Amino acid sequence: MKQVWRVSFTLIELLVVVAIIALLAGMLLPALNAAREKTRRVSCASNLNHIGLALRAYADDFEEHFPDGNNALGLNKLVVQGTARSMQSFVCPSTKTLPAPNGVLIDAHLDYIYKSGFTEKNCSADTGFAADRIATPNHAGYGNVLYGDGHVQGYKWVDWYIMNNLHNSGGWPADPH
Repeated sequence: MKQVWRVSFTLIELLVVVAIIALLAGMLLPALNAAREKTRRVSCASNLNHIGLALRAYADDFEEHFPDGNNALGLNKLVVQGTARSMQSFVCPSTKTLPAPNGVLIDAHLDYIYKSGFTEKNCSADTGFAADRIATPNHAGYGNVLYGDGHVQGYKWVDWYIMNNLHNSGGWPADPH
């Protein structure tokens, strides 16, 4: 005669399995969130890189001068001239800021700050002229800066603060590399 085994769990065993699964999920979620935020930081750096390319294209058309006017005032000139093709480039993926709906930037639709007054000649590799808004740290303690030679560098907010206050009276971190 063939014996049939019947497997059944007690309520206690079932609760222990559920508790173990919940514990493992709780341990993995912070790591997944950190990876997601790192991806957003990279996307934000890419946005600043696109802004840098648009600034260079603008300067090529205007005798090596970058747009006049800080923040939205200057960056709007990129939109008007057609060197910035997407309004999404001005929005950090870590915020809830919506892109400018009518194709005209205002500071409320801009997650980056821009410092005007530079030309190709007076803009060196360690001159920062666009960055994440420092008042709203979007990346869990990190921020990105676009430099004069077109590269984008990320910083921890503590390093940003120290560089701003010790090395650079202009309010921008100088690139230490």
